[in-house]
Amino acid sequence: MPETNSPSKDSVLQEFKTMMSFELSARDLYAQIAARPDIEPAKIKTAFASLAADEQRHADLVQEIINIVTNAL
Repeated sequence: MPETNSPSKDSVLQEFKTMMSFELSARDLYAQIAARPDIEPAKIKTAFASLAADEQRHADLVQEIINIVTNAL
């Protein structure tokens, strides 16, 4: 299928790039909270570290979608 740069493709890509930004911002926030020495107990730090890892996985999935849209539409 030939690649096109239609307005709808550009719009979809922009939406997913915005989503990627949200995912990375959330990841960074949760990682910062997990790294704070004043956060107690340890299981709260672990929960925030887990949330940061989840957000990274979400960002990876969004990147896969961006790649698919870029290459397939």
